[in-house]
Amino acid sequence: MSGTHSILAPSDSSRWLRCVGALYLSRGLPDIDKEYNASGTCSHWLLQWQLDNPTLDLDSWLGKEMEFGENPPFKFKIDEERLDRVRSCVRVINREPGEMLVEHRLDTTPVLGVPDQEGHSDIIKLYPEGGAVIGETLHKGVLSVHDYKDGYLIVHAKDNTQGLIYLCAAMIEFSLIGEFNAFRFCIHQPKLNHYDEWTYTRAELEAFMQLVRPVAALAYGIYHETVQFDPEQHLNAGEEQCTYCPVRGRCVARAKRVMSMFEPLVKRHELDDKSLGIVYAQLDEIEAAITDFRAEALRRAKIGVILEGQKLIYGNKGKRVWVDKAKAEFALSMLMEPEKMYEPREIISPTTAEKILKKDYAVLKDDLVTQSDPQLRLVPLDHKGEAVTPVQFIPTQEPGLI
Repeated sequence: MSGTHSILAPSDSSRWLRCVGALYLSRGLPDIDKEYNASGTCSHWLLQWQLDNPTLDLDSWLGKEMEFGENPPFKFKIDEERLDRVRSCVRVINREPGEMLVEHRLDTTPVLGVPDQEGHSDIIKLYPEGGAVIGETLHKGVLSVHDYKDGYLIVHAKDNTQGLIYLCAAMIEFSLIGEFNAFRFCIHQPKLNHYDEWTYTRAELEAFMQLVRPVAALAYGIYHETVQFDPEQHLNAGEEQCTYCPVRGRCVARAKRVMSMFEPLVKRHELDDKSLGIVYAQLDEIEAAITDFRAEALRRAKIGVILEGQKLIYGNKGKRVWVDKAKAEFALSMLMEPEKMYEPREIISPTTAEKILKKDYAVLKDDLVTQSDPQLRLVPLDHKGEAVTPVQFIPTQEPGLI
C-alpha cells in the first residue's frame, strides 16, 4: 500500500458498484452529511474505547462534550442513550468466542483488483476451532466481521457489499493463521433495535470477487479518466445508491428516475389498485429526492445562482425568546400579577420517567400509563409486521334509499 486515499471505499460500495459514474461526479465535492457522519464517528470511537479498555467503565464519558468531524468539528454531549447503544453492541460481541481485532485495517486491493485500496472493519473475530452450518453442511473455522451502524435506515447483512468486501479481504489476510471456511457478516443497529447476520462460504466469497473486479475497475478508470465518462451508460440512479450520494440533489439520472415513477399516472385516467400500489411503494424515495433537490436549489441560490422562475427571499422570523430570563422575569413582575407570569409546570412523560428511573420504573402501576392504539399504515410485503385483514363495512340500506 502506498498510503494514498482509497477511492473504492467498502462503506461506499453500495453506491459505486450500482452506479459506476457516481465517484467521478462527486470528485472534490464536500461531504453534505457531515454532522450525521460525525455523530456516527463519535459512537464508533466510544465502541472502540470500550472494547480496548474492557475493565474501564463507559460511564466515565457521560455528560462530557466531544468533537468529531472537520471544518468545523461538531460537538456532541455524550448522553445515556448513546452509551446504552454502545453497551448493547459490546455485550453481543463479547459473547462470541474467538480472538478479537478492533478497528482493523484491511487491504482490499486483492479483492477489487485495483491498486491502493483499503478499508477499516469495526470488529473482526477469529475462531478457527468453531464451526457454522450453511445449508446442511458444517463448515469448520469461523471468521466474523461486525459492523456498528448508528443511523436510522435498516441495513441487512445478506448480500451486503460492504460486508462481502471486508470478508473477502479478511479471508485473504488471515488464511495463514488458520483454516476458515465460514464467514459471518454481522450488523449492529441498536438505535433501531436491529441485529442481522449472514454466513457465507469460501466459494461464495471467491465468486463475489470475480463479479466485483470488472465493476471496480470501471469505476476506478472513470474516476481517474482513463475511461471516458458517459452519463447515459455510467449513471444508474436507485434508492440505495442515491441515499447518501454527494450529488443526489443535482444528478440528471436521479431526476429521470423520479419522473419515470409517475408513468402510471399519465398512462391512465384513473389509477387502478395495481398502479396505485406501484406509486405508493415509491413515495418514500420520491419524497427523499424532492428534499434533496430543494436543498441543492437553495444551496445554489445562496451562492448567487439565478434559478429559472425562482427568487431568494427571507422567510418568517423565528420564535421570540428572552435574552435574559432573570431580567425579563423582574421586568414582568412590575407589570403583571405573578400568577399570570408563569406557564403551568408539566409532569414528565412516561418515556422520560423510564429513562431517568431505569429499573425503578417498574414499581409504577400500569393504570398510571396509557397509550393510544396503533394506527393502520401501509408497508412493503417483506416488512416484519403482521398483516391485518380489514373488516368490511357494509352500510345498512334504509327505506327510501337506493
